[in-house]
Amino acid sequence: MVKVEGRLVLKNYPITAAQFDLLQRLYFRGPMKMTELSTMLGIAKSTLSGIVRRLENVGYLSRTRGKDKRVFMISATAEGKKVVESVIEKRVEFVGKVLQELGKEDSNQLLQLLQKFKEAIEKCRSS
Repeated sequence: MVKVEGRLVLKNYPITAAQFDLLQRLYFRGPMKMTELSTMLGIAKSTLSGIVRRLENVGYLSRTRGKDKRVFMISATAEGKKVVESVIEKRVEFVGKVLQELGKEDSNQLLQLLQKFKEAIEKCRSS
């Protein structure tokens, strides 16, 4: 639901959900190589190239040569970072409204359950 709310904000920008996913990863992880991004996103390099090109054309990404001149580093521009921050802000506002609607007691109970859920996931991953 929170993700859906964030996706509604994307209607204000000329990008798709897949393009936003890439932009968001660069926002949080910093500049990355195309091969790293391709692996992380689980998509072919040719598909990634198209996504990067479109985001570059609207000014949300930049492509610069790395130390090895054959390698490009992809990074979010200031404008691209603003898009990510806007979507995050809307998601935070939405979650705040939902928690307010739940009330303090139910919100605290939800937080405890989510913490237990997270711990269970981590336990299952490590076994």
